[in-house]
Amino acid sequence: AGRLQYNFDRSLNTSSWLGATYVNENQGNRNFELYGADAFVSLGDRGQLLAEYAHSDNDFELSGPISGSAYRVELEGDLSDWLSGRAYWRSTDSGFSNSATTSFVPGQTRYGAQANIDLGPDTTLKAQFDHEDNNGVAPRPLTTLTDLISPGSSPIAGRQVDNSLTTYSLGLAQRIGNDTDLEFDWIHRDRTDRLSPDTLSASSDQLRSRITHRLTDRLTFKAQNDLTLSSDSDPLYPSRTLFGLDWEFIPGLSVGVNQIFYGGGRNGRDSLTTIDFTGEQQLGPDTTIRGRFSSIDGQRLGGAIGLEQGFNLGPGLRLDLGYEHAFNSVNGRTTAASDIFSQPFAVGTGGSGVSTSDADTYTVGLSYTDNPDLQANARFEHRTSSQGTNTVFEANTIGRLSPAMSALFTYQYADTANQNLRNLGATSNLKLGLAYRDPNEDKVNALVRYEHRINPGSIPTNATFGSSIDTAEHLFSTEAIYTPNWQWEIYGKYAFRNSSTTISRPADVGGEFTSSNNLHLAQLRATYRFDYHWDVTGEVRWMGGLGDYSETGYSLEAGYYPTPDLRMYAGYSGGVAQDPDFGINRSAGGFYMGVAAKINSLFGGFGLQDLAPTQHQESQLPDQPIDITTPETNLPPIEALDESVNDVENPGLLDGIDASELDLTDEVL
Repeated sequence: AGRLQYNFDRSLNTSSWLGATYVNENQGNRNFELYGADAFVSLGDRGQLLAEYAHSDNDFELSGPISGSAYRVELEGDLSDWLSGRAYWRSTDSGFSNSATTSFVPGQTRYGAQANIDLGPDTTLKAQFDHEDNNGVAPRPLTTLTDLISPGSSPIAGRQVDNSLTTYSLGLAQRIGNDTDLEFDWIHRDRTDRLSPDTLSASSDQLRSRITHRLTDRLTFKAQNDLTLSSDSDPLYPSRTLFGLDWEFIPGLSVGVNQIFYGGGRNGRDSLTTIDFTGEQQLGPDTTIRGRFSSIDGQRLGGAIGLEQGFNLGPGLRLDLGYEHAFNSVNGRTTAASDIFSQPFAVGTGGSGVSTSDADTYTVGLSYTDNPDLQANARFEHRTSSQGTNTVFEANTIGRLSPAMSALFTYQYADTANQNLRNLGATSNLKLGLAYRDPNEDKVNALVRYEHRINPGSIPTNATFGSSIDTAEHLFSTEAIYTPNWQWEIYGKYAFRNSSTTISRPADVGGEFTSSNNLHLAQLRATYRFDYHWDVTGEVRWMGGLGDYSETGYSLEAGYYPTPDLRMYAGYSGGVAQDPDFGINRSAGGFYMGVAAKINSLFGGFGLQDLAPTQHQESQLPDQPIDITTPETNLPPIEALDESVNDVENPGLLDGIDASELDLTDEVL
């Protein structure tokens, strides 16, 4: 992948650039290529232009080559003091794919324009045109094992979509005083659905009137009427009348209550009440509430509400609690993305068809950061939903056992929950590590690690085969670098892994099956620098333990340093693999060369960071209160210190003191 961008102007409000991007992936039986160009041009302080183009190519052995392009052009700005406008055009082929974003709908083209004319300081005339074409295939649910192992980066084709919508609107907005806004809009919609012409096709006209009045600083009243003028009504926008109140009961948190009456034409007459809650509020330095939800006639529709509360239990010791409730009771359908459905997973643009599920999430976090030699934190999260429950737990500790020895502990555990798959095994990972480095004599650096994994690479076969497949691994490794002087560097590593697999099956088909194996890895490398420009390195590696199978590799290379941070090297590497069980021995070898460099030296400090500040000390409470009103009698006043330091001719307080008598400990410094 690569990105190239040329900046014509880097100013804050008038930036302009031209860029190009390229991505290529080779996954064996699947190849993917994506490239594009984009430009952003500032038209002074009155407008801007954005243009993008992208093209993708997918080549999958089961579906063959699929390609498509996507375009976007947007122009907006002020043509004069009284006229502003916006125009856009977006188009995406149904074969276009880009799994890095979901901001587009495959097979959709949209274009339109909008103009605002200021007739006066409080009066605005608005005109708008929009057209939308949807012609493609919406993603279908993925529920089978075949779908699971071969979706790749593109969703699997499902329901066909073929419709278009053209919308014209002309409106007038009038502000009355400082608290009232009045709007009138004429809207014409021409909707055509070529797959369901009898139910979703219509040509309609509506008159929309809306008034918004601020009763108080936090309470707003609104009323709106959408009156269908034509004999035919739009199936998605019937005639309706709305009365509502928006109340910001706490800064940042608001609730809206609306009463809606709708019907006419092909829609039956009815009414409904909606309640909307949105916002986020910091109730205190450690308390945050946030939420969003909508309700129709007392029935839950969808949203989430959460509360976060923190407690400072002591110096550096903090407890964090959290709760969130998410809910969704209706799956629907959109004209652009078709059905919204429950599915076990989604890939690429298939995320447009995923529905959400009801869930309650509880979190507890505990952290300790007050001791510079010990940092620890733990977090527990439990989620219950209509699709199952899952628990996630994580704990981390890092500490300094001595000036030369540090220790690390990490534990992660996770249950699984899915919309459609069941009986997925839990995953856990335990890590213990020790690191040695003497800060006074940097000759030996050593690392020791132990790791225990359960189901590190689980696949949801349980749902398809009806049997539980569990794996476990124990991993131990140690490595060290020894540098007795600037010429010699010796590196060694040894690792051992024990793996086991258990398949739980019914007794009538063989019962439980267990298999285990051991694997060893050893490595030794030595480098000798016979001057500041040349070195020679030899290395040997061995791996074995899977029965009588083993592999051995070796290399010998010479390196040359044109500069201290640039190394050019060439060498020869070889190896042999022996497998007596199958009677196959193979070997390979050849010459190689390469270049290694420090990036910060090539690009002027790239990646360098400032030195870490002095570590804080652990908080301590004094046994006796300190009297800060009475200064120590044996200390000179601050003015005397300033004069003695600034007066070079008269050293003052430091006169006659032998430097060898100064206690230059870390605490003094």
